[in-house]
Amino acid sequence: MRLFIAIDVPDAWRAAAAIQQQALEELLPLEVRRVLRPVRGDLMHLTVRFLGELDEAALMPLQAALDVVLPFAITLSLDRAGTFGPPARTGVAWLGVEGEMRALRVLARDVERAVRLVGMRAEERPFTAHLTLARLARGATPEERRLVAEAVQSLEPPPLAPFIASQLLLVRSHLDGPSPRYEVLSRHP
Repeated sequence: MRLFIAIDVPDAWRAAAAIQQQALEELLPLEVRRVLRPVRGDLMHLTVRFLGELDEAALMPLQAALDVVLPFAITLSLDRAGTFGPPARTGVAWLGVEGEMRALRVLARDVERAVRLVGMRAEERPFTAHLTLARLARGATPEERRLVAEAVQSLEPPPLAPFIASQLLLVRSHLDGPSPRYEVLSRHP
């Protein structure tokens, strides 16, 4: 099973992301738009921890470990768009998240502790709160990647759209069809 732990986002974030996706496409030449793989609104979420492939036997212990994460209420808002990595190598366009970031980092640390209790390896990458707008096709050239990164930097910031995050989702992703499908396996706390 391919799993991740996430915070569901409100419809206002999905609507703001759709506007940003459209604005990004409009900033790009037609031939570069083909490398963008926008994320569907119904699949948008704030990933707290990607878990990858796990054996089904790990599911119940993982859910039990997540149940001990303390209840939380964290106010979050959308922030400016960005990309990961140097412009010529970027692979993801995203919207940043702002608000009670210290509390969000504490939550991410608590989730990390929970998954390590069930024997998972530590996450090597630092936690970066973001909402993925689009991925770039594997075959995108360095020049196309650079153009996307530049266009992302010129996007106007979205409306803040604050909301209070108070629940984690354990989600299974199904990648066996023409597009991904997400299945919520449990909610915590």
